[in-house]
Amino acid sequence: MKFRPELLMPAGSTETFFAAIEGGADAVYLGVKNFNARSRAKNFSINDVYNLVVEAHKRKVKVYVTLNTLIKNSEVCDLIDTIHLLNQCKVDAIIFQDLSVLSIVKKFYRNLELHASTQFGVHNSVGANFLQKKGVPRVILSRELSLDEISALSNNKSQNVDLEIFVHGALCYSFSGQCLFSSYLGGFSANRGMCAQVCRRSFDSNNQKSNIFSLKDLQLIDYITTFAKQKISSLKVEGRMKSPDYVYNTARAYRLAIDDNSKIENAKEILKFDYAREKTAWFVANDLKDAITDRTGTGLFAGKIEEIATTGFFIKSEHEITDNHKLRIRDKDDGNAFFVNVKSVDVRDNKLFVHCDTQNLNVGDDVYIAATQKHDFISGFKSYVNPKLSFLTVKQKQVLLKSYKLPHSKTQKAKLFLRIDNSQLTKVGNFTDFDKIFVKFDLRNAQTLLVTNFDRKIMSIIIPELPKFISELQIDRYKDLLKQLFAQGYRTFCVNHISQVDLLPNNADFCTSESVYALNDIAINFIKGVGAKEYIYPYENEYPNMLKGQDRNGIVPIFYYPELFYSRMPIKSTDTLRDEAGKTYKKIVKSGFTIILPDMPVSVTQNISKFQSKGFYKFLIDLAYESDVTKLNQILTAIETSQKLASSSDFNMKKGLR
Repeated sequence: MKFRPELLMPAGSTETFFAAIEGGADAVYLGVKNFNARSRAKNFSINDVYNLVVEAHKRKVKVYVTLNTLIKNSEVCDLIDTIHLLNQCKVDAIIFQDLSVLSIVKKFYRNLELHASTQFGVHNSVGANFLQKKGVPRVILSRELSLDEISALSNNKSQNVDLEIFVHGALCYSFSGQCLFSSYLGGFSANRGMCAQVCRRSFDSNNQKSNIFSLKDLQLIDYITTFAKQKISSLKVEGRMKSPDYVYNTARAYRLAIDDNSKIENAKEILKFDYAREKTAWFVANDLKDAITDRTGTGLFAGKIEEIATTGFFIKSEHEITDNHKLRIRDKDDGNAFFVNVKSVDVRDNKLFVHCDTQNLNVGDDVYIAATQKHDFISGFKSYVNPKLSFLTVKQKQVLLKSYKLPHSKTQKAKLFLRIDNSQLTKVGNFTDFDKIFVKFDLRNAQTLLVTNFDRKIMSIIIPELPKFISELQIDRYKDLLKQLFAQGYRTFCVNHISQVDLLPNNADFCTSESVYALNDIAINFIKGVGAKEYIYPYENEYPNMLKGQDRNGIVPIFYYPELFYSRMPIKSTDTLRDEAGKTYKKIVKSGFTIILPDMPVSVTQNISKFQSKGFYKFLIDLAYESDVTKLNQILTAIETSQKLASSSDFNMKKGLR
């Protein structure tokens, strides 16, 4: 029998849920009111989810619920309640990012299936197999993988883990959606569903303003047969904030292509009218040169307003505009956007005259066909059931939380940790000023660690740190390199993905970086349970969240340059960028990744005494992106005196993490 991947469609409202099913979805994914990465979608109450599951299962359609954001300590009780209720709704799976969700479900709700979100950052078979061993039967792969990488990953993964990939919809510029830019600008964390879409904004580079980070939308319908041969279990369409028409037509197109590969061209004709952005096959087709678009808005670009009259406007367009359409108008400065309903359309002097409300319209505005309503979708339930769902008692919740109890640390003498790049290894002065030194390396520059002769005392301080991204095609080379480093005398390594522990030689110790999110006590409990000797708190953490938790044994970052964007996608720009507010940023390219940094560091050295008074005693100075290593002495002085460094920011530590 021919292998057919599952077609997984988004549902941001009841209408889009039924539109997805009518279009031919095998499964839908949706979010509840909290803990999902599309917080601005309508989303659903728990009672709605119960009814949607009933409706879906009648039609043999599965329902996956997204709990795919990072969880703060103050939210853990609400998270437990949500999981407890979803378990009673008999959802088919929960999609997660935070390790606390994985821990709670596998410990207390074993019947609930878990799928690892794309924001978990699984990009190789090491990640897939690690999660499978932890009881996760499906992983949603990062969108930045090449066809060769997907193929090799598929061959090397465990037979007991399914792969899901995005095939259509909007793309994040930062790797796997793990973006700090939105959080840095206003505390609106993209990792918590509050993305401010910084990548859709204009930036100045070399005195030229453009949307240098704005990616086209993904479209991989040409690769349906390839994915079927690779036994990719599920093909996923992005769009929980899209219209019912978008969901219906996209589902219809992919359903057609999956069921009959000979009709892919017919399906592509349907997709021409998804009213989204221009399309790219991106890494799968090695199509990077033309993946950025100046048109950041969604919709089919129809043209520009040429003349405005009292009852409408004139436009020349290659596309038909009818009274069935809703138009999206974006002003010529690419600022405000709003929708206009079409009353009727006439042809006058080879131009279209669109009858509509002309308030706020200007000559030169861009006009997009945003939607068409050819038929109505169900917007409610024929028989709404108000289920009698039980809540955990306070005592039950206390018992559950006690199982994750972390010991309070006794206040100890402050320990300083340093992070440097491999190239800075010979530039740092006295290593013995620090408890440990993290040294970032990759395949290209690891020789420095291998050929530099350190005495045993210094070698015991140095912790080689693996890169965030390790291609499936480079796994064996990294395993060999790590064996060489271990044989050289390095005994502890720092991992940037929790699964990287499976790359390490036997008997090697490990720490986790800020990229392995230790944002709440339950996630920290999981990290320690895997065997981490040390763990760095997230860079976008906030002071109230730290105090809310029991844990005090993590490493607090006190000086660093956050990676606002960390992307496999190259951009055409100078090394200095300026946003619309006049703030400047640095671009560097390292190990094939484009990294955007603020021009000033984050520093909370002035809070050292306050941290210590609350029981925190481990602190990190991250110089990996500091061009002037001699600044270390200034930082150490600021730590000793609890003084703030000039020209630095507090990131979320002061303004808060939303």
